[in-house]
Amino acid sequence: MRWPIRNQLLLPTLTVVVLAIVAASGVIAWMGAAQARRHQQETLGRLVLALANATFPLTERVLEQMKGLSGADFVFLDDRKGVQSSTLSFSETELDAVQSLASHDEEARFTPASRVHLNGQDYLTDRVPVSKGRAGMAPGWLIILFPEDRWSTAIRRAAYPALATGAVASVVVILLTAGLAHRFVGRIGQLSRHAAAIAAGRFEPLAVPRRNDEIRDLVVSINRMARRLGDHAAEIRRSERLHTLAQLGAGLAHQLRNSAAGARMAIELHAEECATGADCESLAVAMRQLRMMESYLQRFLMLGDPRPAPFQAIDLGRLAEGVLDLVRPAASHARVDLCLRRDAEPGEVEGDENALRQLLINLVLNAVEAACRNPARDPRVVVEIGAADDDRVVIDVGDTGAGPAAAIAGRLFEPFATDKPEGTGLGLFVAREVVESHRGAIRHVRRDGLTHFVVELPRKGCRLPNAAQARPPHS
Repeated sequence: MRWPIRNQLLLPTLTVVVLAIVAASGVIAWMGAAQARRHQQETLGRLVLALANATFPLTERVLEQMKGLSGADFVFLDDRKGVQSSTLSFSETELDAVQSLASHDEEARFTPASRVHLNGQDYLTDRVPVSKGRAGMAPGWLIILFPEDRWSTAIRRAAYPALATGAVASVVVILLTAGLAHRFVGRIGQLSRHAAAIAAGRFEPLAVPRRNDEIRDLVVSINRMARRLGDHAAEIRRSERLHTLAQLGAGLAHQLRNSAAGARMAIELHAEECATGADCESLAVAMRQLRMMESYLQRFLMLGDPRPAPFQAIDLGRLAEGVLDLVRPAASHARVDLCLRRDAEPGEVEGDENALRQLLINLVLNAVEAACRNPARDPRVVVEIGAADDDRVVIDVGDTGAGPAAAIAGRLFEPFATDKPEGTGLGLFVAREVVESHRGAIRHVRRDGLTHFVVELPRKGCRLPNAAQARPPHS
């Protein structure tokens, strides 16, 4: 059976608190009633003592005055139990009951044992002997009758405040405890619903409450878990897409590579058979285009390949010259000017030559495409190779294009992130993978009206511990 946490918190707490309030109120009420009873008895006792020692005559006028002061009724009986004076009228049938009070036990003073019923009302009674010689009065008994309802009312009035306070305190405690339990359980319910949303694949963070308590710590932990699960799910989806793409690319690359190899061999045979083939510019362009096709195929084959190639010393200046020769026909066709600037001795890096060539091809081709999409300016691509300091070599590829769209600027290097209708969003992703495998860093900045993709690689014999050490983008 389900036992809600609200009941687990509410019922035991309320039971203990309400029982404590009821017990305290009952004890206070009982003590108040006992004190009121003692006060009444002491007051009437002093009245009895005063009447027993008084010397004034007990006429009806005197008894009426005493009634106004004490609230009790009085009946004076002579020694023959005849009524001499009285503040209370009663019938003949009730006279015997009044006369019998003169012979009551003295211990039964204002107790239920001394109760008498007269004129439809109950009285608690006591008697005072009247001796001879009191202002010429005959000896007898003065009967004191105090209304029992006034006695009970005084006791109830003494007990009522404690009981009323206890009842109000119980109601306040119940409402306050129920409100606190509802609020506490409501926050737990919100966490439960958010956890269910995370289980359903929605990894939105929950608003962190202001109050610094355990619930806030739990919200922070759940948000941290949601972020990690979201990153893990995104990584799984990315890995699955890359794995599928790698499988398709491998099959496609295999077929295209066979076709490219056949075309290249045919051109080489034609160059050997033709007397002018070795100096034919069109054949050279065809050979460069076939090598570029092989480079594209290599891009797909690199995806998901965990086997690192052996590193060797590479002159980035010469590598860049070869890459520009490879892509210059495409740039000329797009009417984009290509320019290479390099230091006299930019320094060597250690790495995989094929991977770094692929990196440069991706960056330069992207720059050519961006520059030709902005024909309002003189389209050009500038590739700079230089030494930034003693431990880094920098590749800077700048173009006159408009730059990446703001919607994807923050995730350019993620797979499938592209704003080109015909793009796959893999070029910059592959570039980042290559740079990170060489312990370098890559970033893009907008500077002097140009879009720059800046790659920093450790110089031969040096190393950059991680990409976070790359210089911040220039403003």
